[in-house]
Amino acid sequence: MKIFITIICVFGWFFLITVVHVGVLRSGRIVNKLKQEVEVKEARNQYEQLEISRLSSPEEVTTYAQNQLGFVQAKPHEVIVLDERK
Repeated sequence: MKIFITIICVFGWFFLITVVHVGVLRSGRIVNKLKQEVEVKEARNQYEQLEISRLSSPEEVTTYAQNQLGFVQAKPHEVIVLDERK
């Protein structure tokens, strides 16, 4: 009877170790997947930041306004400057 209980305990111990090991492996895979997602999103964020910088440059805004919106450069005699300081 003692041998039977010992065998059950040993198998139970191995089963417990196996379950924990599988859980650790599964967690490792999840962590690796999340790290890859973070890397992709960081690269995308860096690209978007560069695009924001490029598109918000004065030259790019002027080009877009002229080509896409049909704006034209104002001539100096067409500009009225209002001075709010009094």
